[in-house]
Amino acid sequence: MRAYDPKEFKVVALRDCPVPEQMKAAFIVMIHNHPSGDPTPSEADIKVTRDLIRAGQLMKIEVTDHIIMGMGSPGFCSLRALGYFAGC
Repeated sequence: MRAYDPKEFKVVALRDCPVPEQMKAAFIVMIHNHPSGDPTPSEADIKVTRDLIRAGQLMKIEVTDHIIMGMGSPGFCSLRALGYFAGC
């Protein structure tokens, strides 16, 4: 598994494209899966989320949520619902 590079956030959210400024990203939702099937966030997931919230604030792009997909019921985990966005 490769580590996430926060610089990739900018590439995804601010991709150079021929659209007016007002049509570029105002917010993003990050979604990824855990191949193990357990959607519980790892320490790395929590750190990346906090880093990207801060990066988004600098670029005026709101990180709305970070969702981890897994198996079972409910099959996903929302870091916002778990309170990791409080105080950011």
